[in-house]
Amino acid sequence: MGSKNEPAFVLSSVADISTVEKHLPSLRALLQHCINDEPDISSLGFLAPLADHTADSYWLELMSTVTGPHATTTLLIATPTGSDKIVATVQLARMPKETHTFKGEVRKLMVHPDYRRHGLGKCMMDEVERVAREEFALEMLLLDTSKETPAREFYLKTGWTEWGICPNYAKSSSGVKHDCCFFVKDLV
Repeated sequence: MGSKNEPAFVLSSVADISTVEKHLPSLRALLQHCINDEPDISSLGFLAPLADHTADSYWLELMSTVTGPHATTTLLIATPTGSDKIVATVQLARMPKETHTFKGEVRKLMVHPDYRRHGLGKCMMDEVERVAREEFALEMLLLDTSKETPAREFYLKTGWTEWGICPNYAKSSSGVKHDCCFFVKDLV
């Protein structure tokens, strides 16, 4: 994904609201592409067409869980080397209950359509797993996705175990109910 000397993408963690404010146009565009371009296979919790103000509000409201002493979410972003444009994100949500602190949930892996099928999604998942294991000592990760999306095959190919399917669990961005697949990955 780049020359031997220079990576094609820079992966980093968002630590403050100013970073989100700075990158809000590219975060908005990323979310809108993932929702609006293929609403029949998008399953990120929004209906198409996703308006600018709704996308902006999502990113700004997310920051209340990302920053501060009681942060429970880590937001990872990817930018092409030499660019400020965010082309991929993934979130790691940690469980606040004492009996659940050993596990986390991967949420909203998004890769801009122009950057798909080049290994960036796998890099994002490798990084979120590394952060979960090394920075938070998590032992297990969970995630869910629509049964009808390409994401299901992606997770199966990257070592996740599908442990169940719930019929009509959620709606796609087009508003159609779909089955949801639940995945787990042990980190120990």
